[in-house]
Amino acid sequence: MKILVTIKPVFEEIQMTDPAILKNNFSLKNPDLNFKINRFDDHSLEEALKLKEKDNSIEIHTISVGTEPSLEILKKTIGKGADKGILIQTEIKNANDPDFVSNAVKNIFMENDYKMIFSGMMSEDMMNGTTGLLTASKLSIPSVSGVTSIEKISKNKIIVKRELEGGASQRAELALPCILNFQAGINKPGYPNVLRMLKVDESTLVVKNIESLESKISFETKELKLPSKTRKGEILKGSIEDKAKAFLEILKQKKIL
Repeated sequence: MKILVTIKPVFEEIQMTDPAILKNNFSLKNPDLNFKINRFDDHSLEEALKLKEKDNSIEIHTISVGTEPSLEILKKTIGKGADKGILIQTEIKNANDPDFVSNAVKNIFMENDYKMIFSGMMSEDMMNGTTGLLTASKLSIPSVSGVTSIEKISKNKIIVKRELEGGASQRAELALPCILNFQAGINKPGYPNVLRMLKVDESTLVVKNIESLESKISFETKELKLPSKTRKGEILKGSIEDKAKAFLEILKQKKIL
């Protein structure tokens, strides 16, 4: 069985204090910044690796769409235990376009005999959660989001548990092939093995440039800035009685009481 895991590189957490810094970071113009695997994707990769630990016949391929940082991130996935990494090389605006990415994943899926696609529920940077669902729609295969665990898997179907709103959960049964979009925090991702990363070559890390891919949802970022402050907090000082009186006075001024 072969599993394809989608991977997106995102910036390491940095302090966003200046709109100019934010803009430069977003457009990937700062060479000093480090990248990491998107948190949701990291957990989905770990779920695939857990399956491989139980069944060594499972083969895991990872795929990323983007530029040079994606190549380095794919090396980390191989260091974690993936068998092969595939980079669809393209400019950064396409890497953030869910329609373009879903076309790329669909293209690779159709070239190989994958039984499942594992994807993070959303991306940390763009907060986008539509790529997996778009891919499933284009491939006409079932998909489910918010997956927290895999309960049972057989040759033709898989049973998973998914998270719903309000703390509720649901068991879902899907026919294979299918796409699972995983929630974050469901496992503890391991660290990449440096020796495995050093052994990466052209057979384990493939770079493709699919010029025929098009997007109907293409977008362009015109401006990016920090939100303006519309409210300010007030710290009440003094004894508990003084704070209570001051708080009541504020409520009266606001006509809440």
